[in-house]
Amino acid sequence: MEIVSTEQRTETNEFTYYQLSHLGKNDWWRYLLSFFFIIFCWLGFSLLLGIFFNVLSLVNNHSTSGAYADSSQLFGGNTLITLAFSLISFIPLLISLLIAVKFINRRQITSLFTPHKPIDWKRIAIGFISMVGLVIFACVFEAILYPGRYQFTFDTAEYFKYVPLIVIFVPFQAATEELVFRGYVIQSLNHLIKRPWIAILLSSTVFMLLHYSNPEVAVDTALILAYYFVVGVFMALITIKDNRLELAIGCHIGVNMFVLIANYTDSALPVPSIFTVTTLDPVYNLISFIVIAAIFYIFLHFDKRQDSFTH
Repeated sequence: MEIVSTEQRTETNEFTYYQLSHLGKNDWWRYLLSFFFIIFCWLGFSLLLGIFFNVLSLVNNHSTSGAYADSSQLFGGNTLITLAFSLISFIPLLISLLIAVKFINRRQITSLFTPHKPIDWKRIAIGFISMVGLVIFACVFEAILYPGRYQFTFDTAEYFKYVPLIVIFVPFQAATEELVFRGYVIQSLNHLIKRPWIAILLSSTVFMLLHYSNPEVAVDTALILAYYFVVGVFMALITIKDNRLELAIGCHIGVNMFVLIANYTDSALPVPSIFTVTTLDPVYNLISFIVIAAIFYIFLHFDKRQDSFTH
């Protein structure tokens, strides 16, 4: 892959997605400053959020709720409030990322999404609908294979308390993770690594490790972490292959919002869904997602698309 200077190319559509970091200011210290700024804003807000939640718990005499001192991760208390704080914490992460891209790297915000203008909202919708449909298929197959694993637990009063929160904030959370890991991280690695495959593996490893604290990891650490790694690879692969981020954003939103249809106890998104999975099967979870990813990649969207890895 040829690295081309900003002076030689100024239009985003002259770059592949992987090359878009060559727009704007590319000094090494700018990327270092950007990463420190983003991490500082995210962790700083999480710390303040944890302090606020602890104070709120003390005021209300809830000794069994609060936030862990080492991670500021919330525990106990009202599940709806805890989930809201968790999802809201992604907003400062998104804002700090956009500030870093705009004012430190001096790049267009749209370069995180695509080398083409404008952002393709239709492809976000395609990714969302396709992924939800495939996950439904996997769940139905699991329910047939393991009778009784899915329990109908729909509670109207509880369910609709969570719907607005999920519908409003999960798209922000999912899009932020994609913009950070499949957008900024992968594009930034282009300055060090000339092969997108290596960047995909590295970014997916970081994505996997940052999900280590999720409660479902306790079921089977190795297999659940492998699941998150595969998810990261899949999202990165379709981004590079499609030469834009919108499909991955739609897929990620679809996976996370599926908790409104089916969820399991001790989920990272503790939402009272229509169906509750009584047993989290890490083997089926991993294999089914690999199958879903393969179907999405081969049959739905990329059978006739140009291979961006050759650019």
